[in-house]
This record gives sequence, C-alpha cells and structure tokens, in this order.
Amino acid sequence: MMDMSVKKLSEILKIDPEALLEKMIQAGLPQKNIDDAVSNDDKQILLSFIRSSKTTNISQASQETVVKPKPPTTVTPKPPKTKKASRDSKPKDSKAEVKEETKTKIKTVNINGSIRVNDLSRKISRRGNEVIKKLMELGEMVSLNDEIDQETAVLVAEEFGFTVKYEEEQNVVEEQLDYPIPEINYQDETKAPKRHPVVTVMGHVDHGKTSLLDAIKSTNVVDGESGGITQHLAAYEVQTKTGIITFIDTPGHEAFSAMRARGANTTDIVILVVAANDSVKPQTIEAITHAKSAKVPIIVAVNKIDLDGADIEKVKGDLSKHDLVSEDWGGKIQVLPISALKKEGIDELLDAVHLESEIQELKSPVEGLAQGIILESELDRFKGPLSTLLVQKGLLKHGDVIVAGEKRGKIKTLTNSSGKQVKDAGPSTPVEILGLEDCVAAGEQFFVMPSEKEARNLTDARIAFQKEIIDKNVMTTQSAFEMLDQEKINKLRIIVKSDVAGTSEAIVASLQKIGNEEVEVDIVSYGVGGITSSDINLAITTGARVLGFNVRTDNKTKTLAESKGIEINYYSVIYDLIEDTKRLLSGLLDPIFSEKILGLAEVKEVFKSPKFNLVAGCMVVEGLVKREKHVRVLRDNVVIHEGELDSLRRFKDDVKEVKNGTECGIGIKNYLDIKIGDVIENFEQKEEKRSL
Repeated sequence: MMDMSVKKLSEILKIDPEALLEKMIQAGLPQKNIDDAVSNDDKQILLSFIRSSKTTNISQASQETVVKPKPPTTVTPKPPKTKKASRDSKPKDSKAEVKEETKTKIKTVNINGSIRVNDLSRKISRRGNEVIKKLMELGEMVSLNDEIDQETAVLVAEEFGFTVKYEEEQNVVEEQLDYPIPEINYQDETKAPKRHPVVTVMGHVDHGKTSLLDAIKSTNVVDGESGGITQHLAAYEVQTKTGIITFIDTPGHEAFSAMRARGANTTDIVILVVAANDSVKPQTIEAITHAKSAKVPIIVAVNKIDLDGADIEKVKGDLSKHDLVSEDWGGKIQVLPISALKKEGIDELLDAVHLESEIQELKSPVEGLAQGIILESELDRFKGPLSTLLVQKGLLKHGDVIVAGEKRGKIKTLTNSSGKQVKDAGPSTPVEILGLEDCVAAGEQFFVMPSEKEARNLTDARIAFQKEIIDKNVMTTQSAFEMLDQEKINKLRIIVKSDVAGTSEAIVASLQKIGNEEVEVDIVSYGVGGITSSDINLAITTGARVLGFNVRTDNKTKTLAESKGIEINYYSVIYDLIEDTKRLLSGLLDPIFSEKILGLAEVKEVFKSPKFNLVAGCMVVEGLVKREKHVRVLRDNVVIHEGELDSLRRFKDDVKEVKNGTECGIGIKNYLDIKIGDVIENFEQKEEKRSL
C-alpha cells in the first residue's frame, strides 16, 4: 500500500472527507487537514480504532441483552369472528411458519487475516478481474493467486459496498438464499403411524408396462369396484390380499424424473418391467439411472415369459452389467417372472412389493397440516385447473388453503382414485383436487397453510425469490467462459443422446479422453433416441449440458429446456462435437498472467509540482516508457513500490511514450517517496487464456 491524502482515502472508502478526518482525529492521528498524507501505519491505526468501536458497541448491546432479557412474546388474541371461527381454528403444533426475507439486506463479509485475491472475489461474489482492477486503483499490482493483507482486503470489500466482519473463520456460517418453504410441525412426528407404499412402474416402450398396470387394475380394485378407476389419473390405489398399494402411472417416467429434479422423495419402490424376449434396452438403462440417482429400491418384473423367445437368464445377465444382481445369482434384487397378458405372477409381484415395504418400515405423521407432491396438472375446459396430488405427510382436508410453486388456492373438491368425492386424504393417498388458481408443473411440492394471508405471503416471497435468484447449477456456454477467474470447476457435465448405440459409445469414449489434471468431462447419462423431458430434468438436477447427435427434441421438451435455461446442442459430425467440448473445457482452465518489462528510467532529479506533487526528472536508460502502463520503483535493486503513472512529460508537453536515451519527467500516482538514484521500471501485464 502507498501513502495517500485523507481526501483520496475518503473517495476510496466513499465517505465524506470531513467525517473521515474527524474519525482520524478521534483515533489520535496527526492529520488536521484533508490534504494531509496518510501512511500505511495510519491506516492500520484507523482500521483498528473503527474495529474496536464496533466491538465495543456489540459488547454493550450484548450486555444489555443479558441484563434485560427479552420477555416471552405473547400474542394478544383478536376478538373471535362469528362466521369464520370454526374455519380458521387449527392445532397450534401444525402452524406453518413462512421464512420471510427482509426487504433491506446488509451485505457482510468475513475477512480474518490475509487472503488470496481469488478467495476474496468468491467471498464478495465478484469476478476476479473486477477485484484486480480495484486493487490496481489502490496501487496494488497482484494476480489472482497472490495474497493481500487484511487492510487491503477490507478496503476492497468496502469499496464494493460490504460491511466487514472480523470473526474467526470456523465460527462463520454463510447465509444462503433458499427457496421459501414453510416449516410444519406434527404432534405425532416421533410416533408416526405406518403408511402403505408408493410404487412407480417403469420400463422400455412395448415391454408391457401398461399391460401390467391393466392386469393389476382388473384383478385388484379398491373396494372391489370393477372398472371404478379414473383412467386419466396419474396415480391410483390397489387393495391386495396383504394391504393397499399406491401406483404412480408415469408414462415415459417423466413425472418421476421431474420429482427427482425437485429433490422430492416421492417413490418408495420402483418396479422395472423388462421383456423376457427383448432384455435390457436404452430406456431400461435410463430408468435404472433415475432410480439409482433417487436411491429407490428396484424390483424387476420380467414380463412376456409366455413367448417363445423368452430368456430369463439372459435378462438377469444383462441386468447384472448395471449392478442389478438377482437373489438367485447371489445379489439383493428381486427378479420375478410374470405374464401380464395371462395374469401370471401378479400376486407374487405384489407380495414382493409388500415385503420390500415392510423392510423399509414406511411411516408418516398425520396430526398436522398436509404436504406432498403434485403428480399431474391439467386445465379442464369445464372445471378449470385440476391437480392430482400425492399426500406425503399430514391430513389433506376439504376447504384447506394450499400453496404449490408460486400458485395458491382453496380446495373445493377432493376426489380419490375411484372417482368418489372424499372429505380428507392421508399419507400415500392420491387425490384429484379442484381449487388451485392455475396449473402447476409435475413434481412441485404443495403445502397446506393455516390461512389465506400466510399463503399469500408465501407465494409473494417465492415470486420475489424467482425474480432475484438465477439458478446457479445450470451452466451455459457464456457462464462456462465467465468462470475463468471464479471458483475452479474441474468437471463439465454432459448428457449425450444419439441415433445409434455404437455412435453414442464412440462419442462417450472420445469425450472421456479430453481433459487434464485440472478439468475433465463427466458423462452424466448417454443413450439412444430423441431428447426427452427426462433428459432435461436430469440436466436440471445435475447442471449438465445436453448434446444431441442426429436426434432432436419435441416441442414439449424444447419448451421445458428453454424455461429452465438448459442448453441443447445438435451435431451431425463427431469432430465438431469434440472440438466444441474442448473449447468449453479450455474455458474452465485458469488463465496465465504474463509480464513484459518495457523499459527502465533512472531518476536524476526530484522536483515539486503544484499539480502532480513530486515529479522525477529521469533518463530512459533501457527500452521505452509508456504512459498507460504500470510502474515499479526500485531502490538498490529492491522493489519498494508498484503503481501507475500520473504524468509523463517531455519538457512541458504531455507525451504517450519516451524512448531510450531521452530525458523526461515522471509523476507516480499517490507516491511521494521518490529519491535521486531510484530506478523506475515500466511494465505491462497480459492475461493469456489456456487451451487443451
């Protein structure tokens, strides 16, 4: 750090110079005028004084808190309203508390000792080159990996509008903005009753998933009502010999992956349908990937065992390649042969589901406000927005006020999977409701709120959150290159879809060869066929890019990708795909900062100037001196200062550069300690991008 005037320091700190001077006088410093110079020692004394003042105020406030403890808050009850008294009465323990964000927030940062420039840029959420530029303005020539002292870091942080704290690093808890969700308490949280399992059936197209569901529905219907299930519902209940099972019907397992993307643990068990005559196929592998990512147990149903080409052992062998080893092969996966067409093995499959659910000991509290997942939402031309919900906790009742996403509403009707209207629904129960103000995306969580006012507060907070917060998990081409001087990203996550299995494997093999010890490609998923909503939801979860080779998306998937900010790139030449990926990986490498010395000037005389304070009369002894570049002052071959040129003159004329063997006058910005015999070194610094 260099000496500067009180006025200059006040400009850097963005405070009134008179106020700063008064603070310095209080600290016992000798400055009496705003033009007086401030040394490094003076700055440290001033910072220590300000810091001690803050500490004193905090300690006094804490002492007052100890002496005068705050009495417990009591809420003055409002006069009861005759018409709404019974409607608004709710159990105390089930009250939802919405996390409200204060409108005005003070940005704070903890700086405890010296810190690297790169670490400081991350702490104050600024790009590294912005921090370096600010340090250059303060006269500090540093790179991202250089360490600066605490006082310098404090000045930079305050320049960016931060209030600096000096806490121990291990005691600091960073506050992160989270999607506003209510906190709901349940009276029976510790002694929750058992619930029946929620099962998702997944599998490749034409492997008999729909036939299996039809077979289950025709032989096992709730209350024995034949054909009583509403076909368009996304979920329904089945009464078996051993108990109730809720099945989620997810064609193409789109809803399942959407739930994963929202982080909701919706499904308890996955039934993976594999055709005995066709074995494991691309969508089968995709289903396995989703189930494993969600950490959900899998039961394999080998369908079509009645066909001539059925080979159960081959299916088991192919499944073992994906870490699904059947019990008779020494593994832990239940693999059951069935025939959905002839309704063989259905009871054994349902028994396996109950066995798995018993092992998991599924429980959910019911004494409190309900919460769960939106399975399906559609706009009925006569009724309006209809939503199919799966209750996960609590008891959902007719007349409840619910919030899902940024939408809210009051439940007007509750319809179960048999088409009957009910008054309430407990955990693991799917119901169709009417009352939400608009359709909500599948996979969104819903919450019952104590009142319409709290529901409105929650939706308002969520809308404000969406406006202010950009999803940082999604990486675009632009943001990948912008991460050059930010926190190091050593993996570029990619999802690959192609037209042929061999092509897909070749692309994956080529991509995995790219990279070095700093960066590499992480293949999240790869497969054959068009890009589906499942791929987009997986990309949302993992922050991956989607690459399509000779394949495309449908309009629905394209709309989803655009709404979530997921980039999809299409290719027809593998070389182009590999080169683009190399460019992105190169963008993630840390840049190299190189330095070039332009020239040296020896100080022959020192003059006082009313405009530039001290001016050094110099002779350029090597190279040339340029005005726009940075300088170092060397005394006895030791660097004593780095800064910027304030003036470069030849006689009385301002010049841009002075060549070797020429005399000139040099003024250094905010530096007064120039002596005869010093050498001024003129240099430039370049940032060079690296490539693989």
